[in-house]
Amino acid sequence: MKYIAILIFSFLISGCNDNPAVKVETYNKVNQLFGVKYIEVKVSSIVDEVVVEDIVVNRGNCKIQNINVMNRKPIIPKQLKFGESVSVSFSGPCEASQVDVETDQGSYTVNY
Repeated sequence: MKYIAILIFSFLISGCNDNPAVKVETYNKVNQLFGVKYIEVKVSSIVDEVVVEDIVVNRGNCKIQNINVMNRKPIIPKQLKFGESVSVSFSGPCEASQVDVETDQGSYTVNY
């Protein structure tokens, strides 16, 4: 599967917290069967504990696939401990220009 991984370490942070609680990675992928571009967003905790409450791509213009296909339960909200991560896909056609991550410790925005 062809993909381009974009690892982002700098954040535009809104709120009072100067230190981000999460690291965001965005992968632009292509569905090999249909040739449709889609996005996978991986959020990792870089603090002892954080709850990922929501992930929004392109101000809501990319639709989140927030159901685990194995157990039919929502993927987020998800509580993460240090080093743990959660990944969600966003249906295409879509390419990330902005990713907003809402947590219990603040909101974080990454622009590409």
